[in-house]
Amino acid sequence: MFHPNMQSIVEGFAPSGGPKWRSWNGMLADVWAVTGAAGASGEYVSPHARLFCVLEEDQPGSIVLADGRKTASASSGRLSYVPPGMRTWSRAAGETRLRHLDLHVDLRHFAQRLGLSPRDERLLRPRLMFANARIEALAGLLAEDCISGARHDRYGESLAMALLVELFEIPLPAEEARGGLSQRRLRLATDYLADNCLVTVRLDDVAALTGLSPSYFASAFKASTGLTPHQWQMQQRIARVKERLSAGRSSISDIASACGFADQAHLTRVFKRHSGLTPAAWLRSFEL
Repeated sequence: MFHPNMQSIVEGFAPSGGPKWRSWNGMLADVWAVTGAAGASGEYVSPHARLFCVLEEDQPGSIVLADGRKTASASSGRLSYVPPGMRTWSRAAGETRLRHLDLHVDLRHFAQRLGLSPRDERLLRPRLMFANARIEALAGLLAEDCISGARHDRYGESLAMALLVELFEIPLPAEEARGGLSQRRLRLATDYLADNCLVTVRLDDVAALTGLSPSYFASAFKASTGLTPHQWQMQQRIARVKERLSAGRSSISDIASACGFADQAHLTRVFKRHSGLTPAAWLRSFEL
């Protein structure tokens, strides 16, 4: 499980009970209810990125955040994004009670999922107390999921990913805008199909790797390759058959069994459909 490892020193802030939290691959969200005395303060630093969202505050604008260069209060916005390793300070201007959400993120994992560099400028730019209605709405739904814990993990993970895509303003990849798969998703799918080309592969399993529905994935895969996932997999399987035929160490019947075909007749039908020749005829032409 992902651990954010945030270090904090607080004085005058006290949690009202423990946090409610959910964790996914490379992300953890927690909801805290906190009371703060006038002048309460805190200092925070983490090796991971963090989005802070004020969900409720009985004295609007009472919480002030600073990062050493800028100071902002919740009156200017309820959201703050803190990159990895950045130290921040908080202060309560007066007595207050608030509830807030922290979303902790392993940027390396997040960047890999979206095909970004972990050093992308968007991921490393701090933003204190800004407003964004879409992010606030997603943060509210994410907080509800942390508190209830009743839904499938994919629900909260999808909310967190949508929130981060909006936060970093990540556009649709050009390939997907044209109806195909992004390079990252296409590579995930083709690597999986190639590695498993000798066994039966379920469309649902390949689609799940890319985070897409089976129907959308199948359509986008064909738009990218000109082939259905099954046709692409069969191409890879026939390529393996040709390697074994050319090696000359096995009979066609044995190759059929080793390469996932029901029998030699099945292999012959599929091989001829893809290559225009039967395995025996292809082998003769190869040996010429």
